[in-house]
Amino acid sequence: MQVFKAYFKVMRGSATFLAISLGIFMGLAILFSSIAPKTAADKFEPTKTPIAVINRDGDSQLARGLVDYLGKTARVILYPDDEEKLQDALFYRKVEYIAIIPPGFSDAFTAGEDTAIQKVIVPDSTSSHYVDMSIDRFFNAVRLHRLYGGEEDEASLVSAAMADLSSDIPVTIMSSGAGNDGSPPPESYYYQYCAYALLAMIITGVSSVMITFNEKDLYMRNLCAPLPKRSMNLQLAAGHGVFALGCWGMLVLGSFVLHSDTLLSSDLTGLYLLNTLVFAVVCTSIGFLIGSFVKSTGAQMGATNVIALGMSLLGGVFVPQSIMSKSVLAVAKFLPSYWYVLANNGISELSATFGDYLRPVFGSMLVQLGFALAIFAVTLLMSKEQKVS
Repeated sequence: MQVFKAYFKVMRGSATFLAISLGIFMGLAILFSSIAPKTAADKFEPTKTPIAVINRDGDSQLARGLVDYLGKTARVILYPDDEEKLQDALFYRKVEYIAIIPPGFSDAFTAGEDTAIQKVIVPDSTSSHYVDMSIDRFFNAVRLHRLYGGEEDEASLVSAAMADLSSDIPVTIMSSGAGNDGSPPPESYYYQYCAYALLAMIITGVSSVMITFNEKDLYMRNLCAPLPKRSMNLQLAAGHGVFALGCWGMLVLGSFVLHSDTLLSSDLTGLYLLNTLVFAVVCTSIGFLIGSFVKSTGAQMGATNVIALGMSLLGGVFVPQSIMSKSVLAVAKFLPSYWYVLANNGISELSATFGDYLRPVFGSMLVQLGFALAIFAVTLLMSKEQKVS
């Protein structure tokens, strides 16, 4: 087992970079786990837009009814009818919508004349559309009762409209495997970022050993050693496997430290672990490829950083695949990191762990194994040709 022991002696030279990669990953994991949703929503609560209502129509029943209704659908903040203070409130986003009821509005509306509520909004505000809808809903209800309900005075019209608009529609929140609010569970974020850590750590370790053992003088001397070439290769492969498993085990241990409460009670934990283990095999194959052809430590570090960051960015580790363009996704499908993230997202959305639910997840894992086998095969073929020449 001389080669196997020498493997981990060589590995000590990369300990600093491996520790840095692990530290960066754990920092990212803790950061994104802390901002991930911790609790699931059990009921629907509409978002209320902060608004200010300026009533210049005096004490009319219609204007008061509109203010009361907006108080239920939006968050009404009291402001005086002062142009400078209102502009400041809008500028500092204390309110996003200012509704101004002009003088004589109620009389004009009751008489059927063309009139409207004046508004001042934050530029390009989307929430203003909801306030517009609430105002239109109120006046449409009042208009219908005035035309067909038989009510005459403003108080009766407002009372009838408020009674119609006070009915609530029950909302049922459906859940997939994710949280009830539709967001992935916190452990899903952790395992998604495992892709970068596995790439950086395993590629660095495996390629460092391969560069050392492939140095011309050392390689020629090993050929003269009494140890059979097959035994030497098997011990190197065993070292690669143990190192990759060690990196995988450290990341898995970190996941249980950060998310033990959910992972221990989840039926999906085994799938997360299997997916990361398959990707660790892919990372080992990439490290084997780099170590077989890169000659210097500087080139190795450059290749490792480019591959780890590039595959993480294009594969959807740092940027969600859901917001990527079709052209970028078309390129990303040629990267194993894309299929790792795809499997990870599929696991987080599972509502059952059997049958058709698992087929896409296992399909993505098989694609990753296909990448690993292809990289190993190409590396062995090209390495053999290089050494013969």
